[in-house]
Amino acid sequence: MNTGRLSIITGAAIFLAACASLNPKPQPTVVETRLQQLRDDVQAMKAEVERTRASLQTSNASRENSDRAVELRLDSVHRSIEALPERIDLKCPEPKPVKPKTVCKEPVKPANETLHGKTIVGEKERIRLDPPSKTFVARIDTGATSSSLHANSIVQFERDGANWVRFSLEGDEGVATVEAPIVRYARVVQQADPKGSRRPVVALRLTLGEIDESVEFTLADRSHLENEVLLGRSFLTDLTLVDVSRKFIQPASKK
Repeated sequence: MNTGRLSIITGAAIFLAACASLNPKPQPTVVETRLQQLRDDVQAMKAEVERTRASLQTSNASRENSDRAVELRLDSVHRSIEALPERIDLKCPEPKPVKPKTVCKEPVKPANETLHGKTIVGEKERIRLDPPSKTFVARIDTGATSSSLHANSIVQFERDGANWVRFSLEGDEGVATVEAPIVRYARVVQQADPKGSRRPVVALRLTLGEIDESVEFTLADRSHLENEVLLGRSFLTDLTLVDVSRKFIQPASKK
């Protein structure tokens, strides 16, 4: 019984194998092959898209983190700038106002002080002589008749047939040598010299305040005297008013 069934099964298997050999499995066509390739390409593109999307998500997250860090830094800087004035006030407080010291200034003397059209002069005044175009201190002497220069190194000589004299004066600007023609000679009598001495007289341009005149001076070597220039009545009359209680009333000439 079993043997018969086995024979039947074996026979059936042989028949099917024979049928299979007679009818082989059909091969895929070119279209089916192309479709399969397309399916594979689509799957690969989908995978690439997924990778790209994941990369973009990662990049966006990193950019967002970077932007957030920049915003936080900017907020910190902004807060520091807002707090800067307070920090400056704490470190550099506003200085307290300092009251100016009261300085006692001498009253400004009026320039070219005059009265009734005459120049007011004191016991001493600064004058300018030309030549030598320098400033000297002159003593005002109402007791002297003429004006004089206390000259040093007086030397008389002749120039172009005229009598000239060379002498030196020491003033505010140092020693100056002057050469001038002799306009005349004057005899000066003093207590120590009753007979008097013959002295040369020169004419120099004198500036004192508003006065600008040619003045005659007698020359003498009187180095023991304090001032080089003495102004007497021949100059003072009709031009000046003398206040012996004051000195240097008139401003120094700058010509």
